[in-house]
Amino acid sequence: MTSIRLNGAFQDAVANITLAVAQDPNLVALVMRWNEDDALLWTLRSLPNGQNTVPGGGAAHAEEALIVNWAGYVAQNNGQEPNIVEILLTKSPCLDRSPERQMLGEAWTRGCSSKLRQFILDKPINDWRICFLAYYQEDIRIEAQAYGAVAEFAGIPQADVYLWADRHRG
Repeated sequence: MTSIRLNGAFQDAVANITLAVAQDPNLVALVMRWNEDDALLWTLRSLPNGQNTVPGGGAAHAEEALIVNWAGYVAQNNGQEPNIVEILLTKSPCLDRSPERQMLGEAWTRGCSSKLRQFILDKPINDWRICFLAYYQEDIRIEAQAYGAVAEFAGIPQADVYLWADRHRG
């Protein structure tokens, strides 16, 4: 269990996202850093009309935008995959709100938790540190779905997915 390390520009980006969520509780976004290097730091938001980012129409969730833009991040890192990926999500990945999609020449199943799980399993990365500020909810909180989405990551030794409040103060 390795928590996300808060320091430098990553800490500032997390503070900015936390402040944005306080102003807009429906904001769905993520901050990602590679190899604990602030030069490799990105912030992504869900896109209400994300057809240009994620094929298949409708909204593009932040996790989907991460997946389709991954090759660009690798290019920014001199063509190298990271050893460590730290991701702070404003909400836990959804279980079934994002539709099945064709992305990167592959079929991706419904739900961001399934998409992100598939992505993690396909990558040669040793350490995924993923935390979220709150459980995903759509109008009425359905706890079984929120907890079920996070449970999809159980048994993946290289992925540690947890609720922010469980390991961080403030």
